[in-house]
Amino acid sequence: MPKAHIWLRSFIGQLFTPFAEAIPLNSDNQSAIALTRDHQYHARTKHIDIRFHFIRWVVEDKKIKLVYCPTEDMVADVLTKALPSPKVKHFASALGLL
Repeated sequence: MPKAHIWLRSFIGQLFTPFAEAIPLNSDNQSAIALTRDHQYHARTKHIDIRFHFIRWVVEDKKIKLVYCPTEDMVADVLTKALPSPKVKHFASALGLL
């Protein structure tokens, strides 16, 4: 997903005025957000895939900004997870699908 954000940012920047601010990327994983700020090597994080380092690089480059969003407010979950009916209705209406 961040690669699509970067591509879209570049594409729009070529057509119009380039973005001056980082694009916010919502995440409900506080540990992942903290790891983008921590540059030390830890034995418990040595398994992290090279894709994660791309995220760290674009955050450092101020192209995207990771923003914490509680799971209860993560509207996109209706498209990616099996949710109980009340949550599906709530998120679908928030997206304008109902």
